[in-house]
Amino acid sequence: MIESTISKLAARYTRIDVEKLVDVIREMKQSDDNILFLPTNVRRRSDIVVGPENVASLNAADACGVEDADCKLDIPGADLMFVYQSTEMRRLYRRYGHLLIVLDAIYRAERYPLPVFFLFVRTNVNYQVVAVIVLQQETRTSLFNALQTISRWNPDVTPRFALVDFSEEEVSALGEAFPGY
Repeated sequence: MIESTISKLAARYTRIDVEKLVDVIREMKQSDDNILFLPTNVRRRSDIVVGPENVASLNAADACGVEDADCKLDIPGADLMFVYQSTEMRRLYRRYGHLLIVLDAIYRAERYPLPVFFLFVRTNVNYQVVAVIVLQQETRTSLFNALQTISRWNPDVTPRFALVDFSEEEVSALGEAFPGY
């Protein structure tokens, strides 16, 4: 089971074309959009270290039938983070983000090799995306760091309520990034 998890992680991490991504981000940064990109240190299968605590959580997840347990492993050096908020997203977040935010993960659809999160707010018409987060691993720490980045970009916004999937990582990260929600 550990070998199959390492193979799955290696396939996911090695498909990331960091150089091309850096070029695209460099072009995007010429606007007033907020962009944070932290590249990963995992480039090859040999860079993936699965410690005893990860083996225990994988075994427990396998026993319970949890499908995406490999995304929640804390792999040293696997800390890729991309956070994006356009000028229009920022305007909507500042206008409508004081009451309710919605954090939704979409990577479980198998189309995306990395955890992709959208942060939504309810506007006067519908729900709108106000930030995009891409992480290499879906841990509380990674998600907290991304949400804290959004909070730093918008210090005047403190949401009162949040809606998330049933995920301990997401609930915990939101609670830390937005105290008092």
